[in-house]
Amino acid sequence: MSQWRSDTRTRVQALRAAFRRPGPERDALLLLVKAAVATVVAWQFAVHVLHSRIPFYAPMAALLVVDRTMVRSLLASAQRVAAVVLGLGVAWVVASLFGVTWWTMFGVVLVALVIGRWSRLGDHGIQVPSMVLLSLITVGGTDEQFTYLTIVETIAGGLIGVGVNALVLTPLHVIKPRQRVTRLATEVRQLLDDMAAGIRREWTGAEAREWLERSAAITERAPRIIDDIETGRESTRFNLRDNLRPLDVDWEGYEATVRALRRLLWQTTGIARVLVDAGERREHQPRPKESFLLRYAEALDSLGTALEQFGRHDDDTLRVFDENTGRATEILTTLRDEVRNTELDDPDEWPVYGSLLSDGLRMTTELRSAREAAVVPTDTGPLRLPPTESEVWVKVQRSAKHVPWRRPGR
Repeated sequence: MSQWRSDTRTRVQALRAAFRRPGPERDALLLLVKAAVATVVAWQFAVHVLHSRIPFYAPMAALLVVDRTMVRSLLASAQRVAAVVLGLGVAWVVASLFGVTWWTMFGVVLVALVIGRWSRLGDHGIQVPSMVLLSLITVGGTDEQFTYLTIVETIAGGLIGVGVNALVLTPLHVIKPRQRVTRLATEVRQLLDDMAAGIRREWTGAEAREWLERSAAITERAPRIIDDIETGRESTRFNLRDNLRPLDVDWEGYEATVRALRRLLWQTTGIARVLVDAGERREHQPRPKESFLLRYAEALDSLGTALEQFGRHDDDTLRVFDENTGRATEILTTLRDEVRNTELDDPDEWPVYGSLLSDGLRMTTELRSAREAAVVPTDTGPLRLPPTESEVWVKVQRSAKHVPWRRPGR
């Protein structure tokens, strides 16, 4: 009962958010509304235009092809039409040549199942054996009118679904990926700041384990953020809203940022792993000296400051970024030379220092290598380009120049 109440509360909150502000909740609600509209329109089209006695295929096709982006909607429509045509075609050929018997049913269903597993048909591959069974069992597979009308209904439903998706509030999935990229950069910076503050004092193994778990959790979210970026990029293709007024969004830069931060987190996880073992006083994992940790914390602070500027390309932020990555590299290189030239009290300290320094230097290398390509969204400047920069707008203007103007009254 409590789970049901929790789910209900979550859905009510999502519905309120959809009405209050733009975002993923509103996009999801609009997608449901458009799917319902497309289904009804396709059903009425099948009844009044195609005069279908069983108007099922058109609304079903329309319902299934309305998707989050126009690219996916067009792909789903093509896959569904191909699956229906293949299924009906196989049934018609077999029934016409051999009739409908138990052994032809076995053979044709087996062939249909194999075709249905074709990756190009995607989730709609199941329609191939379904259409074979429907055609063979209901009309014996040789009813040309049934075959023709089913294909026409499916094509009409697919076109209606795509049309509704294109014309009725076509979504641009821009807000969510921008927010998630910004949040990712902020979380990584906060993690480095917390680790730097922690190792300056008497930190514990439990505290280091919390850093390790945070780093692992952030790393696991990175692939989903890349999926959101790809969805956002897809949503601008074949989109009338974006064609008229294009969005000034560097999708490649966002993706480069996430991939760079993900690689950075691998090193952060390694550092946290060493600190966990040292903090829990495990065998052969001695605790680094306080003097080393204080200077190592300075390097992490510099990397955190560099991350605040990461993905921005004005002169001031680039200067601050270069200064801090340079400072971190200098500190870590100096520490490496000192450890290399100093006789340690415990030989087991070598792997601890070596791991911490190697991961720290790799972090500076990752940031520097991604400096030019990475882009982190900011709240400054308009997202949309002026209409004059749109290819569609330019074509309209060029066409207008060749239209002869008539005087009033003529």
